[in-house]
Amino acid sequence: MLHQFHVLLPKTGNSFEEQCNDLHEQLFHLCEDNGLGLSQLLMARCYFSDVANQRSLLEMHPLGRLLTNSGACSYVEQPPLHPGVKLALNLWFVPAADCRRRTVSVEEGMAVEVEAEGLTYLFHTMRPETYAADALDSKAQTELAFNRHIDLLKRYDMTLSRHCHRTWIYVRDVDCNYQGVVDGRNYIFRREGLTAATHFIASTGIGGAVRNAKTLSAIDFLSVKGLDDGKVGYLHAPEFLNCTVEYGVAFERGTWLDLPSGRLFLISGTASIDAHGNCLHEGDVLTQTGRLFVNIEKLLASAGGRLADMQYMIVYLRDIADYHDVSRYLRLRFPNIPFLITEARVCRPQWLIEVETMAFKPHQSQG
Repeated sequence: MLHQFHVLLPKTGNSFEEQCNDLHEQLFHLCEDNGLGLSQLLMARCYFSDVANQRSLLEMHPLGRLLTNSGACSYVEQPPLHPGVKLALNLWFVPAADCRRRTVSVEEGMAVEVEAEGLTYLFHTMRPETYAADALDSKAQTELAFNRHIDLLKRYDMTLSRHCHRTWIYVRDVDCNYQGVVDGRNYIFRREGLTAATHFIASTGIGGAVRNAKTLSAIDFLSVKGLDDGKVGYLHAPEFLNCTVEYGVAFERGTWLDLPSGRLFLISGTASIDAHGNCLHEGDVLTQTGRLFVNIEKLLASAGGRLADMQYMIVYLRDIADYHDVSRYLRLRFPNIPFLITEARVCRPQWLIEVETMAFKPHQSQG
């Protein structure tokens, strides 16, 4: 079996409970139809339209209990823009052969360890809710989250620089708090030996909120143990988009992992930029959309991938009025690739849209 990625949107229901019922039934049929077990679930991300009011409702619902008990549940308020949708799911299942999983005890968040393909996958969602968040700015909260993940990695004889390959950073009021996130991450990376001369970590830094209104920086981490030297690489397309360090931030445009079943491409949040880091096509969301897919295409091609290898897309829009045009573009251009469009401000105001994705290319022996 191969890695599977799914986006679930409710097909029926007006109330939040009705939509949870629908998603719960969809998840049951998804597993049944694809021969999947919940033991294979590495990540389940929940996108809320109103997390302050909805998260407790989800926790009491059978769908929420199922996901929370799995320990793989990440949540964020990024309102889905699909008409009437209050909750959407993004799921990642690892191959089943010899798959073992267990929840891991962590502070202020959830973590799951999954052993599959001879590798150890750690998915860790850091949601600071119990400490005095009002005493910490976004820089300090970012440093705290990274330090918590580093402490978790130590339990497995793992390090941030060698084993962490993807982060998702959700920033409350990103226009005000993003710089603190950048400063906190830069500090941690310097301390841990991550530099432009070595490598950084693929990442999305985007507007988003969690239930605690004082949480300014909430982070999800993906780390993998067991990949030999030469099984991890970084995606570059310098003729089309620049290295992030040129404007003071530290993340990789993309990372590839050679897994036993195929090559996995982790594409960071990507926008309409050129080889010098300048925003292209300001004020024109569709032309920006076309350019960002050129950038993703070139990143994938640098390691043998194609746009057709994309498994799903998470699309972030600054202006909800752009939803219908962008949705139509995606349906026409990528009719077989599921996508979720959310309202989320990108870290630069002139970027009207950003897209992240994972792509997967099976080894020839896997068909």
